[in-house]
Amino acid sequence: MRRALRFLLAIVFLASGVSTARAGGFEVPDQSAVAGATGGASTARSDDPSAAFYNPAALADAGGFRGALGLLLAVPSISATALEDTLETASTTQSVSPPPHLHLSFAENEWAIGAYLGISHGTSVNWPEGWWGRYEAMSSGLLVFRAAPFFALRLGGERGLIAGFPDVRVSLGAHVDVARAETARMLDFIDVEGRVQVLMWGAGVGGDASIYWQATPELAFGLTYKSRTWMRASGDADFTVPDPFLGRAPDQHASTELVIPDRLVLGAAWQQREFGIFVDVGYTAWSVRDRQRVDFSSPNTADSDVPQSWHDTVALRLGGEVTPIEWLHARAGLYYDMEAAPSSTLGPASPDMARFGVTLGLGVDVTREFGADVSYGYVALLGRESTSDDAPLARYGGDIHVISLTLRLAVETSGQPEPEIETEPEIETEPEIETDAASELEPPA
Repeated sequence: MRRALRFLLAIVFLASGVSTARAGGFEVPDQSAVAGATGGASTARSDDPSAAFYNPAALADAGGFRGALGLLLAVPSISATALEDTLETASTTQSVSPPPHLHLSFAENEWAIGAYLGISHGTSVNWPEGWWGRYEAMSSGLLVFRAAPFFALRLGGERGLIAGFPDVRVSLGAHVDVARAETARMLDFIDVEGRVQVLMWGAGVGGDASIYWQATPELAFGLTYKSRTWMRASGDADFTVPDPFLGRAPDQHASTELVIPDRLVLGAAWQQREFGIFVDVGYTAWSVRDRQRVDFSSPNTADSDVPQSWHDTVALRLGGEVTPIEWLHARAGLYYDMEAAPSSTLGPASPDMARFGVTLGLGVDVTREFGADVSYGYVALLGRESTSDDAPLARYGGDIHVISLTLRLAVETSGQPEPEIETEPEIETEPEIETDAASELEPPA
């Protein structure tokens, strides 16, 4: 029983880097079809409503109202091959995760306000019934809903606060995260099997800041920082065990700590009317996940404290866009994300792997204000082997197919009163006097 409890919820929130997650750990970097089509590089892009997520400072351009609503559809497939005994292979069951995203902003003169609403982090992995690693994990899922309002200010450039100052824009904001984590695994009682499932909720707050610099009409740079979010998650642990073990593993309350890591991204963009190139370099401080401790309310159930030893990661993203005709945009990109979990803690509840992705997409401007975008990405999960002492040795691999759909709306406002149109003064003319032609020819009496 102690062995079963040792692994019980050892990785409650440890996500797999699959399903909705596409960056190291369980980050969801693709928050619009525009960015998704260019490999996720969008920190220095200035013309997309999703800057509310990627770089809110870029929106301080007096551009009026901008909004975007979309879905990210991810279909992952993960395989695990045991390296001991039978060398049996199992694959995760197919599932589709559709996290939504909403971007809203309004900019006038030198300021802008707005907010991002969506799933900032998430993952889901589900193994088939009866698979060889069922005593380590049957399923693991995490969704983090984030609400992030911001205020942006334009310091220089056209309509900036400081005359003659370079076109530099800054933003400050906050984010509120609400997390839902669920995990399940089978328990081995020699002759029979049991099961435990835990569902926890937590919430926390953090801060955001960004800078955007329009160096030339074509060249721009962006830098964004999103702080870590600490939260205490709690919920219920439901046990299904043989009667003799009911006293040691009753249904009870459980809690743990969850930290969403700091994220720093530097981007550059070269944009002209016909084409654009976008580059991002991202750093995520996954080393905040050093250990995973789960506290159970019952004194008869041993708490779990397992090392995780995640390390910080770097992501490289590159994308391009061409506009062959005024209303059509074609995009492509690629990226590489490092894995966050070391091989010593790699397991079926957290088969985190490095990723290499290739992306394609199209955008259509239906009208001057309204447009639609679609993107597709193929993500190869680079196979790796576990060396964990607490989980069966296995080799993991797989891929993800990702489709993103976004609808966008932009309504410009001048922010200035319309100029009066000068008109020439009317010239008064004397009215013409109509006369009778016959009377004009008649001689006077």
